[in-house]
Amino acid sequence: MQKICLDAGILSIYFSKDCSIKVTNLMKEIQHKKYDSNILKPVLCEAFYHLCKIEGKENASIKIISFLRKSPISQIDLEESLILLTGILKCQHRTTLSYIDCMSIAFCLNEKAVFHTTEKMIKKIQDYTIQKLKIETYSF
Repeated sequence: MQKICLDAGILSIYFSKDCSIKVTNLMKEIQHKKYDSNILKPVLCEAFYHLCKIEGKENASIKIISFLRKSPISQIDLEESLILLTGILKCQHRTTLSYIDCMSIAFCLNEKAVFHTTEKMIKKIQDYTIQKLKIETYSF
């Protein structure tokens, strides 16, 4: 079973009024346990923040909690090797990648997972480490 990791952009699309067919299909496949699906806990914080800005605290809380309870997605904590690789990636790409993206990329590299993201800048990075990353991109 393929291991995947979601970024906050995927959740933003999923919770939007105009969810794309590609994200809808991904979420259906996740529900049917086609993937070993993962999301980092800080990514959930970022997704909550974006929802909160648009829809308010109560709606954001309902959507995130409902998603977590209904979805077969593992919530990932930051452990030592993930913390170190995240720091290295952020140091190397401090003007290009956010901390959250660096965390997710570090997880994907460590676990050989496919990164499902809306981040456009990743593919432009010429770093050897990033080039080993498997990426599936989505757009708003």
